[in-house]
Amino acid sequence: MNGRRTGQVLLMLAGLIAWAVQFTVIYGVTSTLCGRGWADATILGFGIVPMTILSATLVTFAATAIALVWSIQSNRQPGEKSVAVTDRFMSHVAILINGLSLIVILWHGIAAFILPACA
Repeated sequence: MNGRRTGQVLLMLAGLIAWAVQFTVIYGVTSTLCGRGWADATILGFGIVPMTILSATLVTFAATAIALVWSIQSNRQPGEKSVAVTDRFMSHVAILINGLSLIVILWHGIAAFILPACA
């Protein structure tokens, strides 16, 4: 696989990778804090669990949004008249996956705020 194709595949998977990182951080930190009895701990007056969820959600949402914008821009390159079918397909799939990943990241972040941390 050449470098360009590797970049296309990574761009396609960027949203899924970001979601996996968010999932791991949210539930890994929450379960660790609940297991140690530190779920009520605060940092600068904010609960550590909600701050972890918020920061993980914002960082992964921003990374996925950047990947989505990048995939949209790579789909609209006006200079290329003869784009390979594979490149066009990978560009469309990257837009779809990154767009859906934005929704999943928000959905997952909101659900972690609604449900109690150590229930």
